[in-house]
Amino acid sequence: MLMLAVVCAACTKDPENGGNNNGGNGGGGNGGGGNGGSLNTGMYLGIIGFNTELHILPITLLNEQSISEIKTFIDGLQMDDATLLIESVYTSLDLLSSSGIPRDLINVSILNFTDGMDEGSCNYSNNHHGTHYTNESQYLQVVTQRILNEKIAEIPIEAHTIAFKGADVYDEQLFENTINGISSLPESQYVHRVNDFSEVQSYFREIAENLHQTSTNSILTMRFPVPNNSNTRLRFTFDPIDDVSQSQQYIEGVFVMGSDGNGVLTNVQYVGLGSSSGGTVTASSTGDVKVEFKFEGMKDANDNNFTTSNIEHVKKWTRLNNDTWVHNSEWHSSGNTEVNNEYYSSLIIMNLDCSLSLGNEAFRRVQDAAKDFVDILRTN
Repeated sequence: MLMLAVVCAACTKDPENGGNNNGGNGGGGNGGGGNGGSLNTGMYLGIIGFNTELHILPITLLNEQSISEIKTFIDGLQMDDATLLIESVYTSLDLLSSSGIPRDLINVSILNFTDGMDEGSCNYSNNHHGTHYTNESQYLQVVTQRILNEKIAEIPIEAHTIAFKGADVYDEQLFENTINGISSLPESQYVHRVNDFSEVQSYFREIAENLHQTSTNSILTMRFPVPNNSNTRLRFTFDPIDDVSQSQQYIEGVFVMGSDGNGVLTNVQYVGLGSSSGGTVTASSTGDVKVEFKFEGMKDANDNNFTTSNIEHVKKWTRLNNDTWVHNSEWHSSGNTEVNNEYYSSLIIMNLDCSLSLGNEAFRRVQDAAKDFVDILRTN
């Protein structure tokens, strides 16, 4: 059975910041060790390949050198019997709780991909951890509670599962219990059932892109002359329109001058766009002529991070007392509008099930998908 679990986790190795960085409580303590945020900001990735045993590549900061090593590790994985699915997820949680924490950690997630059922985790745990489980379901309950309750640097764990029911699934209810038990709640959001391996690639890509979206703060900066009158209503349209009433994407607010001499936009509305800045935005600077505002967490109509392409058609409008909108033709977006990105850390473990039930061709496709996943993370 093949399982891929991506665990956005705390890291153990930062080659740009002094090598290994382990610390804190092992064995599943609540909250990550080394919670000082001492590691460099970035995407961190580690891999566990499992069948009859666990093959572990330490978590490391993604860069050109580590990506080459990660791909070599993925290519070197080989199939064998047994499926230590639950043990692998448990070990991933241990790595989360015992590893160092990077600066700006914003996301802790698990992605599981499995084509079948656990085989061997109960006995493995009894032999290696001194537990006394009589069946996999008891072990699964422990893993479920850890996923639901543990936090890393105060960040909850999000566990997704992509599930393909392979031919060797002999107990459908147990299969369902397992994929639900290694996932967060609600099931409708975190359990993804697929019917064909052609869907696997798209899920890898979707998750990599979502990690990029989560770890990127797109900041829109806008500058314009200080309005002559306080309580001036302004609208900035972002779609290619000439009639303000036709705009489907705009930011609108009322400009007032604060008692401290700094400009403020109040009653801000985002139509067809999104921002984490909320309904009141204070100017980042107010000069003799121009005022500057920064809108953080900008999203377009498709909930993607803002890019420079989103500001190609920006126009500024002022509403007069008679409710007529007037286009400010002297104001141009060039030089007055820009998009910059701030990046946060997503720390990842990829658990690859290397058991025989998948077969050579499907296993190769999953290896390729895993390598593509790495490329997308690094590109972003």
